Amino acid sequence: MPRLAMRLAVTPSVHGLEYVTEAKGPFIFVANHPSALDEALVRDALADVAPRLVSVAVDPRRGIRGLLDRALSLRSATRLAALLASGTSVLLFAERTHPDDGTLGEFDLGAAALGIRTGVPIVPVTLQGTFRALPPWRTSALPGRPRVAVVFARPIHAGRGAELSAVTGSIVKAITAGLAEETLGWYGALRSQADQTELPREDGAAADWRRVWQATATPAGHARRRVWR
Repeated sequence: MPRLAMRLAVTPSVHGLEYVTEAKGPFIFVANHPSALDEALVRDALADVAPRLVSVAVDPRRGIRGLLDRALSLRSATRLAALLASGTSVLLFAERTHPDDGTLGEFDLGAAALGIRTGVPIVPVTLQGTFRALPPWRTSALPGRPRVAVVFARPIHAGRGAELSAVTGSIVKAITAGLAEETLGWYGALRSQADQTELPREDGAAADWRRVWQATATPAGHARRRVWR
């Protein structure tokens, strides 16, 4: 969706942008992707902070080797690493699947792998309210300019030797906490995270926090495991 059309369709707010402005880029932004509004919202939020931004999505058939950029036809992690080295940030929608209720889908490990390979900070980004404002089966946003939000979390620094599942787990944890803030508020989300109690989905239903977090563990005898919900 073009940025102008997005601004006319919804009422956006941005939180946590100081985590980006206080650090030196480029960055790997990793966001949930429940709606066609998402890319335009993130680009608009980062217009003055990361003007050089390439948006990519995971090809569900090929994972990290199938990263596709609609504008530049980027098809490899090597090319993405070169862009990051040149100072261009990357916006990565890393879900391999998209549940029809707006919740987090299965996460590809490619975002973590790119961060470990390049040393570029990974910034989890939560899109709040976009599924309700413009679900996949609608062609236009709900009337009344519904409120949506872009929430940036603290950057994750993944050095060489970091474990893929652990880094991916940190990304999922941050995005899930961002979704919880919408319903529970900032303090309530922190308490739920600390207590490992149930965190809400965007549609209001309860999500099992413990199941999400345990899904990031690498089983004995296995080098990697995908994160899923």
